[in-house]
Parts: sequence; structure tokens; C-alpha cells
Amino acid sequence: MRDFFNFIVIRIKKYYLPIIIFLTLLGFIAVFDKALALGLILLAFLMFFTFFVLSNLGLKNKTLFLLLLIVLIIHLGASLFIYYANFQPFSGGIGDYRGYHKVAVEISQRLRQGNFSLEELDINHYYPVIIGYIYTLTLPEMLIGQLFGVWLAALSALFVYLIVQEIGGTKKWAFLIGLLTAIYPSYLFYGSLLLKDTCVIPLALAGLLFTLKLIKNFSWRNFLIFYIILTCSIHLRFYIGYAILFSFIICWLLISNLNLRKRILYAIIIIPLLGFLPEISAGQGYYGIDSFRHFLSPKTITFYREIVYNPVVQAPPSAETPSSAEAPPSTEVPPSTETPPTGMGSSFEMDVGFSGPLKFLKNSLKSFFYTLLGPFPWQMKYPRHFFALIETIPWYFLFFFIVKGIIVSIRRRCKIVLPLILFSLMALGAIALFINNFGIITRIRIPSFIALLCLIPLGFNLDKFNKNNKIIKMLR
Repeated sequence: MRDFFNFIVIRIKKYYLPIIIFLTLLGFIAVFDKALALGLILLAFLMFFTFFVLSNLGLKNKTLFLLLLIVLIIHLGASLFIYYANFQPFSGGIGDYRGYHKVAVEISQRLRQGNFSLEELDINHYYPVIIGYIYTLTLPEMLIGQLFGVWLAALSALFVYLIVQEIGGTKKWAFLIGLLTAIYPSYLFYGSLLLKDTCVIPLALAGLLFTLKLIKNFSWRNFLIFYIILTCSIHLRFYIGYAILFSFIICWLLISNLNLRKRILYAIIIIPLLGFLPEISAGQGYYGIDSFRHFLSPKTITFYREIVYNPVVQAPPSAETPSSAEAPPSTEVPPSTETPPTGMGSSFEMDVGFSGPLKFLKNSLKSFFYTLLGPFPWQMKYPRHFFALIETIPWYFLFFFIVKGIIVSIRRRCKIVLPLILFSLMALGAIALFINNFGIITRIRIPSFIALLCLIPLGFNLDKFNKNNKIIKMLR
């Protein structure tokens, strides 16, 4: 902690004039909006801490620091606009973020009274608990939680930057892909709300980063960090965590840089250890056996696609539909605040097709296609839905280079990109199987899309990559 404060003192001496201007502006803001002032102080502290950690890790990289500052400014502007303008064109101001805020306020009130109990609170994960502790240290205002999400967006850009470099990209390419992440429309919008996705996205990207590091050069320290990241990911959104988990195991067995003997020896230890994570973090059994048994039944799939994520349909009370009691603790059945009023939804209609394996396969592939490239113009029901074209049209252009990058990596036997591809396919496959609502799809697919964006540099010129290209040659 002493080193951290020394780091701050040095930076204050070096940048005293901008800091004085910032503090003066902060004092002026505090007169009119105390929550905004406290939120900016929290954000400044977190960014200082981030720069301190990066400096201690030897990442004193001006390009990286510039990227983080740009992402900070972009997402800060988006969060302030959405908060003060109450910009909610899709849900009419209805969503999970209001429920999370309410629970977080209750938690902060208990903490101020010395009560650390979470009993009788409507929570099935710890995201609102984190926000509650932040509220306790500051003020119970939603804006402060949203500014915490701004810092998490900066972390996402950081992990993207490092992922691109891990697969052999130059600093310029890493900066460019990090910048694309910053202006990704869905991330700008959903990342500016008080949603658990603000935690899920950087956790997923951190998990992928450490997957690459472990495959290239295994260490128990990195494995421990990966284990913790994976525990948190599975707890917050288990199918995203599972996609990271199984992509790591497959890639470890296929492309680890260790020789076959060491690879198998380590696998005997780490694979059984990883199996406990779904039970530890979500109570879903060893390797999530309970969740697979529950969620992969035709009845459950039909229930989720036709009722849970269809805002037009109201779930009738019936013994035939899966109840919350039957599902594991991490079951993500959206509460009433998740679903917009009848007629305001963005779901697409398509039968699950359990009448035969061929029909089920056909409908699953069609749903995957929609999840990967949709929503299409003909699937938009209301004028406000055309906001999605701001995202989908650039995505088609970028997707061309993603596919090209995958083809180039296959031709040149660049195996290090396999974890990113497998993770994206698994996560998008899970989304396509259960969800038919584009409003939810565009939010949950963000980690998968960002992982695919990291492959764009491969579609240009692999030979001009920096010294990390040596690592690619080692993994061929």
C-alpha cells in the first residue's frame, strides 16, 4: 500500500497542473451533484490503482495508457448521457439494473448499521453485493455504480490489448482492436447501465487472456489467477464460464506448448481441480452435471425459448414448466423487470423443433445464424429497433476480416487462436439454443464478439507482426 501511495505522490508532482484543474472542477461539481463528484473520485482512484499495477508488472506502455484514457472518456461520456438523459429507447426504463440498485441500497443500509447478513434479500449472485459495498463507501446512488462500470470497461480494453499481443499482434493492432471494443455500440449502452454484464465481460476476457498464457507457458501462479477468474465467471453467468472452462481444457490437451508427457501429467492434476468450480461457484455439481441434466432437456429448452425470453407470452402456472426450485441456483430466469411490456419486445419466432433430429439441427443452425449476424432489418418490429443497424452493418464488414483471419490462421497453422474461436462458438451456441430475444442476445453475446474482434489482425499480414510472432511459430 505504501508503494501505491508513493506512486500517487510521484504522479501528483509530475502532473500537478492537470490534477489541480481536476480537483477544482471536482469541487465545483460537488456543489451541484455530490454523487457525480464521489463517483469521479472513485473512478480516479481505480484508474490510479490500475496504472500502478501495470507499472509494477512492467507494462509501462504509453500506447496502452493512451488507450485506457480514451476508453475511459468514451464510456464516461456514454454513462453520463444515459443517466442524465434517461436514454432508454428499448425497454422504456424497465430492466434488471433497477432491481440490482434496489438490492444494493438495502445492502448498503445494512452495512452502515453493522449488519453483514444477506438473508431475505432477492439475490442469486454477488454483483449487487459488490455495488452495495461501493454504495456504503460512497453514496447509494445508481450513477456511482455506473461509473464503476466505466472502470470495468477500461479493464476490458486492457485485456483485449493484451490478448491481441498474446496472439502475435503489434501494439498498433492491439490499440486499434481495443478502440473498437470501446466504441462497440452494445457495450457502450449495456456497459453504461447497472448490469452484471459490466463484470462478466472483463472477467471473460481475462479468462481468455490467462488461457492463452497458460497454453503458451504454464505456471501455477497464473493457473491460480485463472481459477479465481473462472470461479467468478461461472457464478455470474455460468454458460459463459463453461465456454471458457471447456475451451481451455480442449486447447490444453491439443495445443499446449508443453511436451506430451508434461501435458498429460499437468492435465491429471488441473482437469479434476477445474471440475469442482461449477459446484463451488454455482452449486451445479461436478463439472456442472446438474445444470446439464436440467437445461439440456427438451422441456427446459422449449420453456426458455417460447416463454421465459418471449415478452409477448406470459408463463402459465403449470406443473409441466420448470420451476425456479428445479433449477440450479444460477438459473437465469429473468425477473419481471427484465421483460418489457407486451408489444415492446424484440424476440424472433422460431420453433425449437424436437419432432426430429434433422429439424432440431436445422432450427438450431438457423438460430445460431441469427445470433451471430442478427438482428436483420426484416426482424425489427418497431422504429426504435433500427438503432441496432448502427451495430450490425459495421459488424458485417468486420466479420469479413474475422473470417479471413481464421482462414489465414488455419493455413499457417497458427493454433494459438483456437481458444478464442472455441469460446465464441460455445458461448454463441448456448445463447442460440435458449434465447430468441434480440434485446437479450445483443447484451449476452458481447464477450464472444469481442473475442472474435481480436482475430481481425490475422486477416491482414501475419508476417509483419512483432516479436510475438516467434511464439506463433513455436505453437505451429
